[in-house]
Amino acid sequence: MSKQLTTIDFHGSKLIAIAGDRPENTLVAMKPIVEGMGLDWTYQSRKLQSHPVLSTCVAITAIQMEGDDQVRDHTFLALNRLNFWLATIHPDRIKDDGVRQAVIVYQTELADVAFNHFFGKAISAGAHLNAQQTGGIVKAGLGKLKRELLAELVPQFTALAEELRTIHRPVGVAVVTHRTAKRWLDHYGITKRPKGLALRISNALARQSNRMGYAVSYTAEEEKRTFHEVVANAYFTVGAGRHLLPKSVKGQKEMRLEAAQPPFAKASA
Repeated sequence: MSKQLTTIDFHGSKLIAIAGDRPENTLVAMKPIVEGMGLDWTYQSRKLQSHPVLSTCVAITAIQMEGDDQVRDHTFLALNRLNFWLATIHPDRIKDDGVRQAVIVYQTELADVAFNHFFGKAISAGAHLNAQQTGGIVKAGLGKLKRELLAELVPQFTALAEELRTIHRPVGVAVVTHRTAKRWLDHYGITKRPKGLALRISNALARQSNRMGYAVSYTAEEEKRTFHEVVANAYFTVGAGRHLLPKSVKGQKEMRLEAAQPPFAKASA
């Protein structure tokens, strides 16, 4: 069956799609999108194929792309799942500033541009629908997407909260690897604290986390920022916070903390 490709200009890149009469059967080519964002296609392709929700909306279609001289298999995703996939990418885990900014632009605009291209005119011309009916359709679609996102993300946040409490439990001892700025000040024995010091240290640790490629987490109840031990160790023992240490610990390069590789060495999101 012949399939007509549609090309949409998007910030200097080309979005390639196969038009359908509904969002769920309008298909968007994923490799050009992933590469346009600067992400790794191999990783994203595996995620699309293995994800319990996204994999049900992926189509491998044999088609000849513009500029290609032969028919090849290409991965397409249903338009109504495009925002869902975009939400699985975490800009805070991407070290490259250019890639991170591209991801944010795509997450902000991509699905709206594609949807408006295919269905904007039909919605505008929908004189048979009153405002209440149109609003009901939009509200129902957003509600369904919200439920799907919550079903996907809540278990992840629950697991992360548990991980923040105790990452490793050797013989009855809980090793805490994330602390708030105030708790790190306690840990390093910094008792002389001018007003506002905890907030300044929290901001400094956030910047240090970004430079080192570590995500900033939040406590479950108070939503206070928490920082990884490797980040705190670098800041207080060899970084800008070294002058705060009491003399009794200034000579120590580490306080029982093992060095670790940054967790997000590659922008695979």
